[in-house]
Amino acid sequence: MLLAPLLLAAAFDGEAALRHASLLAALGPHPWGSPRNAAAAPYVATQLREVGLSEVRLQEFESHGIHGTNVLGVLRAPGSEFVLVGAHHDTAPDAPGAYDDGGGVGVMIEVARVLSQEKSRPRTIVFASFDGEEAWSTGKTTTAGSRAYVASLGPETRNLVAAFVIEMCGFKGGTPLLQTIAYADPLRPGASVVAPAWLVRVAQQGAREAGAPLGLGDPIVPWLYQPGVRAFRVDLYGDDLSFLQAGLPAVFASDSSLAAFYPWYHQAGDTADKLDAGALARMGRSVLGAVQVIARAPRGPAADADWFSAFGSVFGRGPLIALAVASILPGLLASRLARGLVFPARVAQAAAFGLLFWLHPVPALWAFVLPNLLPRWSVGSARRAGTTVLALLPLLSLLGMGALAWHRGFTTGSFIRPWEAAIALLALALLLVGRPGPPRPRFRKTKGPAR
Repeated sequence: MLLAPLLLAAAFDGEAALRHASLLAALGPHPWGSPRNAAAAPYVATQLREVGLSEVRLQEFESHGIHGTNVLGVLRAPGSEFVLVGAHHDTAPDAPGAYDDGGGVGVMIEVARVLSQEKSRPRTIVFASFDGEEAWSTGKTTTAGSRAYVASLGPETRNLVAAFVIEMCGFKGGTPLLQTIAYADPLRPGASVVAPAWLVRVAQQGAREAGAPLGLGDPIVPWLYQPGVRAFRVDLYGDDLSFLQAGLPAVFASDSSLAAFYPWYHQAGDTADKLDAGALARMGRSVLGAVQVIARAPRGPAADADWFSAFGSVFGRGPLIALAVASILPGLLASRLARGLVFPARVAQAAAFGLLFWLHPVPALWAFVLPNLLPRWSVGSARRAGTTVLALLPLLSLLGMGALAWHRGFTTGSFIRPWEAAIALLALALLLVGRPGPPRPRFRKTKGPAR
């Protein structure tokens, strides 16, 4: 099973992907609806035909009075199920878009070339170059082209196994990563949608099998990234947004992160000379491996948002619940026989934590696992003070990450509502009510002095 992905990945041509990105960037800035952008879609369609796709068409659409064109190419397989591989050919208003997203389109075309050489495949693969991903610049909508595509599917949406979107790639200083940003759920005010656990799991498995692992979110702080993008409303997105908000499984990959972000993002300097063929090849090998395994993996649910990735595995809701319970039980048991209000406070704290976990599992666990265990560790006032600081480090790091992201313009708010933040503060305060002390003395009858 490992040999085929490795051979396919080795066939990926980073120089060819760079040529595609360069030719698209040579158009100059070509935002959705602009005259220059009218040349981008035909170019992508021609290239998909030249790399071996016989079914290629332009999908015209209109949104908020602006015309756009998606490009769709198909590699057929028996059966009705299909996997989508996407990128976008429009740019921000002032940027030639070599990186965002000429590199993504170049990688997509090269992935199509390599996969078209397979004699058979387990599922149909649809390649989509979307228009209007940068529709934010109109102030009217976002991801216009992919939204139009999803709407056009109608009943066929049930056959979409997953969408894998290639965003912003070709940065020499970057690292290929899955970005699992949480987006606002249009059907549940205050709630969010995120890439499902099974899709993250199989995409990372496929990339590993291809010898080009896909990290998660950030190469330096992947664990902190996961509660961070669920607690804060990140202002970045990809065309996965349209699929996730429609209740369809999707994820996007990029080689930018908070630790190493492309310096010319949405700027006039986003030109082809900034891209690196080796970086595009790294992303291409990762995408090939991921798509290969997604195409053969058992289907999973779209709503599978409660997960955490660590130690090369993706842990679902069951392990998260077990960890939550394990974090509160020692404190409850240790405080059961304590004097005063320690036990009632601990019960109230466990209830507050349980509510937070139900609402926001990953941020709640990140912030509270160590504080929940704090009373169990506290022995002596000096040690208690040191332990308190240590236990609060995850929460402080999360707040620090949010502040840094806000400073750099990456966030626009939080999914944690004010009343939920108040419950979190209450839960922390309740942990400070005393500490497990010696058990209450047990009295027993003794014989009195002889008379």
